[in-house]
Amino acid sequence: MTQKQKWVSFFSIAFGLFTAVMDASMIGIALPSISKDFSLDLSSAAWISLVSTITVVAVLLPMGNISDRLGRKKIYLLGVIVTAIGSLLCSFSNEIFSLLISRIIVAISAAMRMSTGLAMVMMIFKDKERGKGLGANTTTVGLAAITGPIFGGLLVGSFGWESIFITQAFLSIPAFILGYIFLDKAIVDLNQNYKKGKFDFSGSILSALAFSVLLFTINYGLVNMSNIVISLSILIVIILFILFIIVESKADQPILNVILLKNRNFMLTMGTRMLGFLAGSSTLFLMPFYIQLVKGIAPEKAGLIIFPGALGMSITASISGRLSDKYGEKRFVILGLAIILISSFLFSLFNEKTSILIIVSTLMMHGLGMGIWGTPNSSQTVSIVPKNTYGSVAALLNLIRTVGMGVSIAISSSLITLSFINFGLNSDFSSVKESFSAGQSNAFLEGFKTTYYVLMSICIVSILLASITRINSKDKV
Repeated sequence: MTQKQKWVSFFSIAFGLFTAVMDASMIGIALPSISKDFSLDLSSAAWISLVSTITVVAVLLPMGNISDRLGRKKIYLLGVIVTAIGSLLCSFSNEIFSLLISRIIVAISAAMRMSTGLAMVMMIFKDKERGKGLGANTTTVGLAAITGPIFGGLLVGSFGWESIFITQAFLSIPAFILGYIFLDKAIVDLNQNYKKGKFDFSGSILSALAFSVLLFTINYGLVNMSNIVISLSILIVIILFILFIIVESKADQPILNVILLKNRNFMLTMGTRMLGFLAGSSTLFLMPFYIQLVKGIAPEKAGLIIFPGALGMSITASISGRLSDKYGEKRFVILGLAIILISSFLFSLFNEKTSILIIVSTLMMHGLGMGIWGTPNSSQTVSIVPKNTYGSVAALLNLIRTVGMGVSIAISSSLITLSFINFGLNSDFSSVKESFSAGQSNAFLEGFKTTYYVLMSICIVSILLASITRINSKDKV
């Protein structure tokens, strides 16, 4: 496969990835408007993002296994079609329940695309170019995250939040055409386990239940459940994960190969990934609320303020991928996480008087950190596993990222909601006009600061895990 063919194939995947990530980043800008229209508090508004997260987490591993069996290109294209349908349904929603159902449909399609897209990139770019391919993939994510807040802000400000979903539906058309024409089945579906053994229904159900109960408990439980109920929920999660591992160890074709769980460095890279995304993912969720409701800035301008963070990630993701191919991944993982730690401390100092220059600079720093560590961490993990499991491993990589992001949003929304309650304020945002009152701003900022203290602690643990990871040629499963 020539370099030109590689990049043409990559572009067809990247366009689909771009539209999917842009959808997620536009949602962030739209959340304050949706919250006002549907009279939601922050914890309830978080469910618009979290219902997608829970759904993706529930179906990612099974979908990765299905794509390894039935064909990555086939599942990817089907996912694009389902995205278009789900997005149109979102645009017609007139209350929160119908919007959440529609977001579940979109999330299922996202899992189909996430489990196949990264696997196909890894098939196009072989071992010596892995960092280059994964870096370009992450850069695409960064560019989409840049475009999303700006474009989303303009759409929401001019046409309302429904317009972001209509846009996503129309963008699915070229995404399907490009994938259908330019993805070579002989390349992207190479080394697959076509229809070998029975599908792992038991493992799929157990993993879906375990991750769903986990995210539900963290988001809903911190505010609404008693300590006894929370403890019981956590016990249920532990039991479900134990049953999942037992079932996977006996399955003919498991959705998760338990041999991977016995590899020390594989578990360390996964732990680093989980905690790294947990530490760094609340920012894009919280910033639209901070900028629009604390600072009183309109949605279209808020997008312009937020975009430097995504710009920073897109700049460093590709560079760190290429450099990690040459110099090794570990140093870049640690550097990126250290930058996130510093930027999180700076975020904790924000108040209603913080200048736009400081906000933009800190967001840029945070984005640089996210871009530096993410690609090398993925490359570390992929270097350990065989090619015929790329679909499942790509799903696992996305699963860990998604769980980390979901837990991060759940923690931040719950802590801020608790702060409103502690201040004796109603956390329902329906009464908010252009911006928070002085009391609401104080409550938000107190929860905002507490959130970043928690995230800093998590980031330190992630750095420690990255520091003790040592991968060599003997570590391949």
